[in-house]
Amino acid sequence: MTSSNLNIVKGGPAEGSTVVLIHAVGLDLTYWDHQIEALTARHHVVALDLPGHGRSARAPHSGSIVDLARDVAMVIDDLGALPVHVVGHSFGGMVAQELAISYPNRVRSLTLAATAASFSDEARDYLRSHSSAVCAQGMSAALPSLPLSLADRTAQRRPDLLERLTRTILAMDPDVYAAAWTEIAGFEASDRLSGIRCPSLLLVGDEDRNTPPHASALLAQDIAGAAMVVIDGASHMLPMEAPERFNEELTSFLQVVETRTTPNLTY
Repeated sequence: MTSSNLNIVKGGPAEGSTVVLIHAVGLDLTYWDHQIEALTARHHVVALDLPGHGRSARAPHSGSIVDLARDVAMVIDDLGALPVHVVGHSFGGMVAQELAISYPNRVRSLTLAATAASFSDEARDYLRSHSSAVCAQGMSAALPSLPLSLADRTAQRRPDLLERLTRTILAMDPDVYAAAWTEIAGFEASDRLSGIRCPSLLLVGDEDRNTPPHASALLAQDIAGAAMVVIDGASHMLPMEAPERFNEELTSFLQVVETRTTPNLTY
């Protein structure tokens, strides 16, 4: 545990550059298993459980994205290895955006996977209804949307992934989960993305129904120098659906960033 009371795991050489991994809503740090395995050959890898997820206790604060970014900044400060590479998936990508905007001196590079900076009014209404359904019915109300987070081919050939997601979601605290979805529904960072000056990589699946490639294209448009990669045959659970391609793109990006003499040059 750290001073921010988040559960974390560390791996890889302590002398290597640090990579911090921030998971999606309802998941936990174990969903970075493929990335941890790939990154620890060269990097000091730190994966964390957001408050109320995995083995982290519920937060003493509201659980807002602003508060969560502050929590992650505290973890980074505890590590004492500034700045760090930050990788965020979905909701974790929103926390990562806020971190890079509000705490730029902590972030050496930013990788955003299957995420967005803004939503249409129609999408916001849907996200709020998802939160309300969980408040009223419990975590079982979240299950019908889970198959949509995987590409059709993935769901057919890897039913174990859907089973894993189901078990994790059912174990969630519905209050924490619903509050996070309310935060997602209200998230708006598009007008502040120009403040992100570090090298940035955007990864998205071509079959992502939750945060489609168009959402990443808008991020790429507003983050100076950002590179965007669309991964074929993958949907919203990109890190677990297409781990080989995800890891190839991520490790190549980090290698390029680390050849630069000035960390804040664009990719």
